[in-house]
Amino acid sequence: MNDVWIKIAQFLGTLNGEDVKRKSYVHTPEYEAALEAWKETEKEWGTFLETLPAEGQEKAEEMKERLEDFASAQEKRAYIQGYVDCVQALYHMGLLKENEGLKWAEKPDVL
Repeated sequence: MNDVWIKIAQFLGTLNGEDVKRKSYVHTPEYEAALEAWKETEKEWGTFLETLPAEGQEKAEEMKERLEDFASAQEKRAYIQGYVDCVQALYHMGLLKENEGLKWAEKPDVL
């Protein structure tokens, strides 16, 4: 991966987690519905775990943590990809110029 994109990803990754209460923070209807569904399911999670033997409880919690980590990584990747796509769109609109110190890792095909 291009070093520039790694640095941009690190910077944008810090922005992604900051101030989720700001006016410009996006809450889609799909996100809100999924959050409400999770809140209902989370109430049942503890009860469900109690039905499992101790080893099963540990394994279920481990699997849930991995799923949460994966979902978080997907969200971060999608957030950063949105910025990359935006920068590329601005470039193709002629609003950003390529220079000697910064080159595109790849030139996307534009219809």
